[in-house]
Amino acid sequence: DVPGHGKVVVDISYGGTFYAFLSAEQLGLDVCSSKTRDLVNGASAVTEAVKKQFKLHHPESEDLAFLYGTILTDGKDAFSEEPTTNICVFADEQVDRSPTGSGVTARIALQYHKGLIQLNQTRKFRSSTTGSLFTGKAVK
Repeated sequence: DVPGHGKVVVDISYGGTFYAFLSAEQLGLDVCSSKTRDLVNGASAVTEAVKKQFKLHHPESEDLAFLYGTILTDGKDAFSEEPTTNICVFADEQVDRSPTGSGVTARIALQYHKGLIQLNQTRKFRSSTTGSLFTGKAVK
């Protein structure tokens, strides 16, 4: 339950740190065309809601059991040759200029876990703020 937005569905995934993931559309936003301030406000509201409503656990170190931020996506999680776009809002409402290395790692893990990508399928991830691209793939 996110104040100002109601109930949303988030996934939480780890790629060096924990992130909450959801389509910006769930907040009435578009990751490609909404104002950055609106995306930051929405993502920050999700981060705070998750922190209040969900306890994270890390299997090796409780020092790592915290939500670092929220990544809003374009919702295009199934494998495609086309890039999927996201914005990462982390720490104290900071915005990553890139698609975010640990965020891409967490998103790849999540997509693989959900059966949306296969091992060794390379995905492209685009930053909504700068257009920069990262690639990633799940490997054994």
